[in-house]
Amino acid sequence: MPEPFAPTCDSCGEPLLPNLSQADADGCLWICINPDCPELCAGELETEDLVEGGVPQALAARLARLIDYYEDTIEELREEGGGAASPPLTGSRERAQADLASLRRQVRELRRRSALAAAAADQLGLELVVSDHTNEFAEAQDAQRLLAAAAALCGAANHAAADAEECLAGIDPELPGLLTTSEL
Repeated sequence: MPEPFAPTCDSCGEPLLPNLSQADADGCLWICINPDCPELCAGELETEDLVEGGVPQALAARLARLIDYYEDTIEELREEGGGAASPPLTGSRERAQADLASLRRQVRELRRRSALAAAAADQLGLELVVSDHTNEFAEAQDAQRLLAAAAALCGAANHAAADAEECLAGIDPELPGLLTTSEL
């Protein structure tokens, strides 16, 4: 019997997480955190979209530039992986070893970047103070909550990446005792 409520993304099928920054009296909304989800399309995110979603203009501009920077960096990393030599054939032991090494690098980079993002969100949260002498008090409070949620999610991603890194460290790079599907 299926679960009565198993939240998964309609686009990619990955599990959803509660989006606490959107919490209200009815509970919270759910968010997909799969970076490859076609629904996210962070590359198409513009400053105006963030402002429309309640993010202050200055922060929205910084976030949009940060997204562009990370997309460029990811693209460069992908290009570095595809050098002049042809990659090992899919299903070969060499390919599995190369994929394991690549996964280790990606997890290490994810851990580093999530720690930086958490620290940046924490720092920005400390630098911005809600003024009660403004007509945008509620909007400012919402922005503070969003920053706190972003910092918490980045911190959680950092811990998850650290756990993944620890798991991967326990795998011998030579993959002893493991067969690829082509070796069966």
